[in-house]
Amino acid sequence: MNTAAKEVTPEVTSAAEASGAYREMLIRLMTRQLYAETATAEVFGRSIGAAPTWREKHLAAEFALEEAQHSQILCNLLTDLGEDPEDIITNRPAAANFWSLDLDDWLHIAVFNFTVDRAGSQQIMEYRQSSYIPWSDKMEVVLADEEEHYENGVDNLREYAENPERLAEFQKVYNSMLPVTLKRAFGRPHGADNDFCLTNGLKRNSTEQVINRYLTEMKGYMEPAGLKFPAMQTFDDAGVELTDSTKDILESLQ
Repeated sequence: MNTAAKEVTPEVTSAAEASGAYREMLIRLMTRQLYAETATAEVFGRSIGAAPTWREKHLAAEFALEEAQHSQILCNLLTDLGEDPEDIITNRPAAANFWSLDLDDWLHIAVFNFTVDRAGSQQIMEYRQSSYIPWSDKMEVVLADEEEHYENGVDNLREYAENPERLAEFQKVYNSMLPVTLKRAFGRPHGADNDFCLTNGLKRNSTEQVINRYLTEMKGYMEPAGLKFPAMQTFDDAGVELTDSTKDILESLQ
């Protein structure tokens, strides 16, 4: 089975050149990203009221604007492909249900900021190298914004880790949020869709590799703070498909 793109694939430089199965897969990937970007914009927008300090309110407002801008980039790309972004967004679950969190609880927002933003960045790293040039060209600015968001998420973890009781609260929410994030942000680790994306240059690394890259980076911040990966049963309960290599990473910090 393919694990990474083996050859340089032809570039598709305009919407007019995207056709057939390539176009269909492109729309599916962009729809997944649009769902995540719009839901995240709504989370940060709602979190302005929940933020405990002016600094956090200001950051939440800034992040909401940037996520909205990312969403509009996807809307424009999908419009160029002949799709109606409004119809697509209408089919997305409400933000609270999409990410399974309480939008009015700052602890949930802090855990979200640490967990979800980096998952998005790992996917955007793949899209930045996509064979569909209109998409890849727009992802550099999106990735730069997401890096800033994740830095704040790491700061949130470190702040909660200063107090064992607060870290335990962070851990409890993280236990439910990480399995949801793996499902929403990455999907199934193997399958025909994954192989198609690799063969046609829509991604450069397999989903398994991207998930493992994400979890390994997360572990580097979690371990010094005392945060653990959720128990393996929580992933089974959430219906998350895990490869053996991913299980090894999760089991290394229990």
